[in-house]
Amino acid sequence: MATTLYRQLTRLVLPLAGAHALWRAARDGGGRYLRQRLGRGRPAGPFALWVHCASVGEVQAAAPLVAALAERVQGPVLMTTNTPTGAAVAARELPAAVTHAYLPLDAPGPVRRFLDAVQPRCALVLETEIWPNLFAACGGRGLPLALVNGRLSPRTIRAPAWLRRALSRALDAVSLCLARSEADAGRFRELGLAAERVRVAGNLKYARRPAVSGSVEGPGLARPYVLAASTREGEEALVAAAWEAAETDGRLLVVAPRHPERRDAIRRDLGERQVAVRSRGDEVTAATEVYLADTLGELAGFMAHADLVFMGGSLVPRGGHNLLEPAALGCAIVTGPHTDNFAEEAAALAAAGGLVEVADADGLAGALTGLLADPDRRRALGEAARAAVAERAEVLDHYLEVLGEWCPSLAGRSRD
Repeated sequence: MATTLYRQLTRLVLPLAGAHALWRAARDGGGRYLRQRLGRGRPAGPFALWVHCASVGEVQAAAPLVAALAERVQGPVLMTTNTPTGAAVAARELPAAVTHAYLPLDAPGPVRRFLDAVQPRCALVLETEIWPNLFAACGGRGLPLALVNGRLSPRTIRAPAWLRRALSRALDAVSLCLARSEADAGRFRELGLAAERVRVAGNLKYARRPAVSGSVEGPGLARPYVLAASTREGEEALVAAAWEAAETDGRLLVVAPRHPERRDAIRRDLGERQVAVRSRGDEVTAATEVYLADTLGELAGFMAHADLVFMGGSLVPRGGHNLLEPAALGCAIVTGPHTDNFAEEAAALAAAGGLVEVADADGLAGALTGLLADPDRRRALGEAARAAVAERAEVLDHYLEVLGEWCPSLAGRSRD
């Protein structure tokens, strides 16, 4: 009943989803995005492996695993994403042999056309991407399907009963779930995934290794700076206010928003402040108050050369963003109270002495003042964060071992 209701709803909203796909194609996705979201214009299979990642964060998490598996499988590898930004990161971080396509909308027609074209031999889906129509179609074709780095929020467990039932039925197609943590594994079991199919494998994001700070190209700014990374709607104004209330000793505030296309809205939110915009090639002068880093592919460089990194999505209730990248770079990190999506990582870093958590913008101002005046404290934070990540670096080997047992074609010998 729940699955039938879901399918009826998808048919009803398909015109709206198609309209959104058209708008996104016109904005930044192009014709390929529109065609492939509708299940057309797909690369021809069969593919030895298909990996799906929602967007940027999931692609970055999956990149080390996909690169390793691409060396093992006998045949081509496909990665799908939902967004053009995810596609851009995939093109930059994955081997050239990995083909990219966009995931179809979760409706029977687009899903059928997609699977008919790509014909995968096995499939890995990252984190929380549970699509009932897609999963049902995979199950109907006997396609081995695994959830990788699986996570579920408490909010999903509190969803309406009909939606929980639809998600539970979708999970019937999943033969293996490698959860990030015991808490996530428990939520998958609570949602209905058979206990024998769920294993705690650790957080795959610990396997990601940005280049060490000495070799990451810096942004070439004329002044020392603090980075506010992956900021979200309404957060830039809070960070800027905290910055003005802090003692920053002439440093520059650099804001790197999660979605660079918000640049115009961010400039409005920053009011009369002197803002330089990277995509326009604006020069940083003594009068510049905020530098808006609205480009893709440069975040690691900004992190590595910052005096301090504030990780965004955490002063506003958006669940936070990946703390492990700045930690692996040895950055001193500050975060707000909203880290629900990265609770395990935040707890591990805090326990190791590699993270400062603040309650609000006033707390951020105080943390900025204290840390910017104490380089030894910043150095100790960064070293503790780097060590906490290094301790968990073996997670990739564990994933490869378990996936090789699950699907023998993923355990093939590396190519010379």
